[in-house]
Amino acid sequence: MARKPSSINQSVRQQEGNTFDEHAFIDGVFNDEYVLVVGSGVILDREQFPDSKGDINQYIVNEINSDRGEHNRDFTDVFRNTRRNETDPIYTLLTDDYDFDINDMSPELVRLIRTKLFRFVLTTTIDGYLEALMRDVWGDELRIVNIEDSQSLQDLQTALSKCRVNKYTQPTLFYAFGRVTKGRPAPRGYVETDVDAIKIVEKWMKLDNGREYIVPFLKSKRMLALGCKFDDWYFRFFWYIITRGFGCEERNGNALTKDSLASNLSDLSDANLRDYLSRMEVCLHQDMWKFMTDIYRLLTSTEESNPFRQMVLDKRRQGGIFISYKSANVVAACKLFCTLNNEDGFNVWFDNTSLDGGGMYMTEIRDAIDKAQIFIPLLSREIEAELNAKGTDLDTFYSNEWRWAGQRLNRGLKIIPVAIDGYDLRSDAHAVFERIVGFNEGDGVSGIDMTAKSQDSMVKVGYAKLIESINKYLGLDQ
Repeated sequence: MARKPSSINQSVRQQEGNTFDEHAFIDGVFNDEYVLVVGSGVILDREQFPDSKGDINQYIVNEINSDRGEHNRDFTDVFRNTRRNETDPIYTLLTDDYDFDINDMSPELVRLIRTKLFRFVLTTTIDGYLEALMRDVWGDELRIVNIEDSQSLQDLQTALSKCRVNKYTQPTLFYAFGRVTKGRPAPRGYVETDVDAIKIVEKWMKLDNGREYIVPFLKSKRMLALGCKFDDWYFRFFWYIITRGFGCEERNGNALTKDSLASNLSDLSDANLRDYLSRMEVCLHQDMWKFMTDIYRLLTSTEESNPFRQMVLDKRRQGGIFISYKSANVVAACKLFCTLNNEDGFNVWFDNTSLDGGGMYMTEIRDAIDKAQIFIPLLSREIEAELNAKGTDLDTFYSNEWRWAGQRLNRGLKIIPVAIDGYDLRSDAHAVFERIVGFNEGDGVSGIDMTAKSQDSMVKVGYAKLIESINKYLGLDQ
């Protein structure tokens, strides 16, 4: 954990020079057209770290100044004041048992990442905060790419070559300027000085040689940059490389990126820079914290006041919830499906047809589980009896679904067991269920008790808890 020093309803149309089209933006995000570019300025919580104003790079410099009694302004100053043969203090700070605690992070950024709407994220930071957050969201499904790691670059290149470039959807975090990595203090694998920046930009230029897939993939996307500093020349150069020439239109002799968007902390008093950004069709939002809050609401709110409410509801219905049940419990499963789907607007995959156990079953069911974000196994006393009789050798359609879901536990799938019709979540049979799914002992997985009791009060309370769990996991509870 870092060391800490002692309105949604407004429009997001604040910008400089170019018009921000809210509808095009929301539609673009929902159609996976945006790459999120995260800079140092939005990483930390401003309230917890007021001295750095939420900027992780400034926090690092402040901590080094405090430890060494110096007055460095930036990373270049730190490098200049580091004696020859002395371990880089930036490396030391970020690798000496440093805990990248998500609770330190900007809640505005955390909420956006937890929506799972930005699957490809570029970061210009060198720390591990964003990686910790995305690991928490995506689990083992997350791909890590580092511009300074040739193997991760090659792996991404291979993955892109195996599909239509703009159809690549694996959750990916790309360190655009390298990362501080324990065990590699020298040579540095991250940008700290202008010389480092030149070397990194040169690598990006080589990726843009017409034979690689990585830069064309980025150029096929729109960019949402948060907390990036356009007054850093090397970021400007990087932005130019990943946005120019692909999918652009020519206007008055200037190539313009299509609907590029940036949110920025900088004052931008440089007239030439403002002109450059205007010509690049970059919409500037000076209060990026408010901007993040506002676009989060537009992307997630189902309130009537949200002009994009229907688009949000439609997006919810993509790859949502899978209900697994025993055929004897079809009535309860159907009731849960209708309530979740019709009353609460979730997309629920529910099979009430007679799929046989052959190829159609294997293909359709496994594909539905692979696409789901939440898996709900309905557990009844009939299932409890079978668990007691067969143990982990239970071989049924629904137990196979449990096993398939368990294979995705580390790839972003949330499993929420729901007890109905007298099933006991504290029984030995439930422990067998957890072993079949693959829960580790001590995971603390809790089910939702919706067993029918006096006047269905338990069902109502249980359903409220289920909705709370679903909303929390989908990031809809903020």
